Amino acid sequence: MSAITPEPILNIAIGFMGAKQLFAASEIGLFEALADGPASLEELAGKTAVPARTVGIVAAAMVSLGLIEQEGSRYLNGEAAATFLAGKPGHDLRPVLRFFNSISYVVWERLADAVRSGEGQAQFGKFDCEQQQIFSAGVEALTAPVAASLAVDISCTYKYLRF
Repeated sequence: MSAITPEPILNIAIGFMGAKQLFAASEIGLFEALADGPASLEELAGKTAVPARTVGIVAAAMVSLGLIEQEGSRYLNGEAAATFLAGKPGHDLRPVLRFFNSISYVVWERLADAVRSGEGQAQFGKFDCEQQQIFSAGVEALTAPVAASLAVDISCTYKYLRF
């Protein structure tokens, strides 16, 4: 019989820390700084304009989350970061992360108050210009693959329906 531990509860409770580390890494341009290949902390500090000590903390967090790899004193993007976060052509998730961090996360911080009051937290129509741009870019980046697949499905269906 295994002992009951608080591990599942604590893993859920600290989940936000990994998300905030990811948001910070994206915001400082860590993945873009590694887009051209491996770099040392000093090189990353120069490319991101962030002190080597703190870029090292963020890099270590991304290594522990499996998004970047460390080979000796050099860091490089893992496959997922290289594909979706390094600013290369294709599906770019950086706007999604910015949306989650700047807009969605703030709303979730007030969830308990909304539950207590029974009132919603709808933000639509209340965004300033910058928030609206962040929201639109995030939603577009999040839904682009689905929209693209629908366009392909519709064009394929149309091709077979022509007489």
